Amino acid sequence: MKLKYKEYDIEFRRKAILCIALGTAVGLIVYGIFLFFHIDIYGWNLGLIFAPLAAGYAETIIANRMLNENLGAISAFILFIDTTIYSFILKNPTLGFNLITAGSIIVILQAAFPTLVNYILLVVLGGIISGFLKHLRYLARRIKKAIDNRPIFFWDSSNREIKTIVVPYFDEKESNEKLNSLDFFFITSTDMKNRPHEIVGIYQSEVILEKDTSLVQLDPKLIEKKKLKNIKEGKDKCLIKLARQIKDDGGNGVIDLSINYSLIGLGGDNIQITAMGMGINLI
Repeated sequence: MKLKYKEYDIEFRRKAILCIALGTAVGLIVYGIFLFFHIDIYGWNLGLIFAPLAAGYAETIIANRMLNENLGAISAFILFIDTTIYSFILKNPTLGFNLITAGSIIVILQAAFPTLVNYILLVVLGGIISGFLKHLRYLARRIKKAIDNRPIFFWDSSNREIKTIVVPYFDEKESNEKLNSLDFFFITSTDMKNRPHEIVGIYQSEVILEKDTSLVQLDPKLIEKKKLKNIKEGKDKCLIKLARQIKDDGGNGVIDLSINYSLIGLGGDNIQITAMGMGINLI
């Protein structure tokens, strides 16, 4: 019975050594490929990481098929020692410890002791980060509580002058009466219905509404209301200016009238209103 177990143990060791040797061979081949094709980043050959990883992976696959168990990626340690000696001692002894060697160590430990490494990364480091965030939240609550409970000081404002800003509305009726008092015809169409007329010429007038700095301190709704009122008043001024130009040349109306609004200036702070049409003299 003892002889049988002894023979089984010898056979197991032989197969285990074979698995490790095959894994090491795969790792050496991968490292040789990386060296031959110069697969590196800023002079650091990536084979330092991928060769041990390939060795441990190959050993694990072979051991699972031949022995039905994991040997612990021993070939990954062998490859790490080989690549480190070759790269950092034989080829360039001045490199020393760096990010590449640290990454290789982490990869090898992950392959050999996945449960331990995962516990360290997920449980230990995760617990440290979680505790740190918990203390940050506690500190934030303390600061918020201190701000909410801070003493509030009031000052006497009985003698202060309170300035009330009132935005007047645009009187449409007053606007229409102003334009009608010009004794002038504003026609957007070109169809005169066979009414006799004479063409005076093409006319254009502009009005520029500059940015009102006093609107900055107003409520957004009041700002919108004030801007709309300014645009409507600017439109009336532009039409009156156009009518006067045509009337000065003997006309009494405009056809094909168009009114355009555009933003001008740096950042579009100013508004330009343009009225254009064909001046006529209705007979």
